[in-house]
Amino acid sequence: MKRRPVSMQKILSSYFLLITTILLILATIIFSIVQYTYLRSNAIRDIQRTCTAIGEDIDLQLRQMDTICLNTIYSSTIKDAFASYLSTPSEQSYERSQYRELLSDALAAAKGIDSSIRQINLYSIKGGGYGYGNYTGNLDVEASGQPWYGQAVAAHGYRYIPPAATDEQLSVRTGTSRDRYYLSLYRMYYDDYRNPVGFVEAKKYYDVLFDQAFHPSSNYHLTVAVYDAGGNLLFPLSEDSSGLYSYYDRKDSGLTNFYNPNSRQQEYACYSEMTYSDFTVVTAVVQSEFLAPVYRSLIWTVFVFFLLFLLCLFCSSLLSRKLSNPLKTIYHFLSHIDSENQFQEIRMADTGIIEIDKLRNSLNEAMRFQKSATDSMMLLKEQEVQAQMLALQSQMNPHFLYNSLSTIAAMAEEGMTGPVTQMCLNITSILRYISSNREQLSTLEEELEHCDLYLSCMKLRFGGALNYTFDVEDDMLELPIPKLCIQLLVENAIKFTASATPPWNILIRGSLTETSWYVEVRDNGPGFDDAVSSTLRRQMEEIRRNGILPSLKLDGMGILNIFIRFYLIYGNSFYFDFGTLPEGGATITIGGSRND
Repeated sequence: MKRRPVSMQKILSSYFLLITTILLILATIIFSIVQYTYLRSNAIRDIQRTCTAIGEDIDLQLRQMDTICLNTIYSSTIKDAFASYLSTPSEQSYERSQYRELLSDALAAAKGIDSSIRQINLYSIKGGGYGYGNYTGNLDVEASGQPWYGQAVAAHGYRYIPPAATDEQLSVRTGTSRDRYYLSLYRMYYDDYRNPVGFVEAKKYYDVLFDQAFHPSSNYHLTVAVYDAGGNLLFPLSEDSSGLYSYYDRKDSGLTNFYNPNSRQQEYACYSEMTYSDFTVVTAVVQSEFLAPVYRSLIWTVFVFFLLFLLCLFCSSLLSRKLSNPLKTIYHFLSHIDSENQFQEIRMADTGIIEIDKLRNSLNEAMRFQKSATDSMMLLKEQEVQAQMLALQSQMNPHFLYNSLSTIAAMAEEGMTGPVTQMCLNITSILRYISSNREQLSTLEEELEHCDLYLSCMKLRFGGALNYTFDVEDDMLELPIPKLCIQLLVENAIKFTASATPPWNILIRGSLTETSWYVEVRDNGPGFDDAVSSTLRRQMEEIRRNGILPSLKLDGMGILNIFIRFYLIYGNSFYFDFGTLPEGGATITIGGSRND
């Protein structure tokens, strides 16, 4: 069924509305995604920052406790006084009293001014001990009978932190609650022969140590959990952790979003590994609270979207009316272009609309450019074909074929079947390469391979009189280069160098810069005649300046042929230079951009 024609204004209005709506939807989606990502990232950073801060605070306090333990262990005064104290039998003796005072003073010095450390205890592995802090005095205990003994021994002098526990004796001494918990840090110490001697214990209030875990600084209501290196829960206490999800099982995933079967809610959790104590801090938040600020922001985004949609509807109607009339004129002109008036310009008065007038001017300019380009293309194509054919003819010098066949005949008469076979193969490859017109460009590697074959044939012809060297960077081998250009430069070099006294040296050198490539062919022949050099440079300058190619001749146009081929392929964006070396000999350098 044929569709009913509609007015241009309706089409433009529909298209404008469709495009603006699509763009508006895309912009809204992108903005929403960016906004969601930004707000969610801020929330994640807040939770992660809180998690890290809690871990760093706990780590710092544990480091302080451990430092006091180490100061005590490394103090010979404390260890000697403690040993002497235990070895004195009578509790009431003057000597033991002196050791007790000495031990208390030394422990006070080791503890320093850190009032958060509530107790330092020394235990002998043979029994007995001494405490300083909330309780100062003799400890009538057997270390081997304590619940922490086995793990502290197994730590071999490394710190051991058991779960928190109450200490009624300390609490009664300070007047605090009997149910107040303490966290202890133990280290076993040795004598000079690495024999276990005893243990040092540093105690701290549990609620002071985990103060930031009790009161996290965050905008969210966070659930905080702290696990030791073995995955045992340290915070909260076991009686407060009923119904707590085992967050430690998910620690390897970093930030996780998962369903908590205990709370029956979706949660986000952040993890922080404590560098000093190897504890793991977890901060978790319910997803509904975590995403609440994000959802509130997105509601405003949807509202703004509908307002912009109404504005787009109004603007599309105005624009369609404004554009329809001049576009009809342009459409009518374009629909009546045929082969006879394909370069005719649009005749339309100024509309006052910059875009429409610019479109008209651009179309007229395109018409003029197309006409000029078509004329130039026809001329350049004709000259390119002429240059290509002349270049092809100039590659196979009849003397080369004649001398090569003569050399082959002479070697065959002498029974040199191997070199004859090789030279025939080389000539076959050269002829196949020269006669192939599939591509105007080949890789530098392929061009150099056939140059090598050509030079090998010349080597068989001239023997030790001819020497050649390739010095080309490996990174250049895949560069595209006009076909036969280097071989033609090499043949030109041999042609003029052979008129001088041997040996004849040919150097093919390639180099790269950050933006360009260069290939130089150098010989030790007579160099360029000043008149020839001047003529070539003048012709090349005229070609670059006005783009008009000269009528080419087969004889004596090798270098100019290569220059024209570069010009036809690259325009003015190539490098071409030649001259006579100070020490004698000719040099020709070609090059171009690495991006062309």
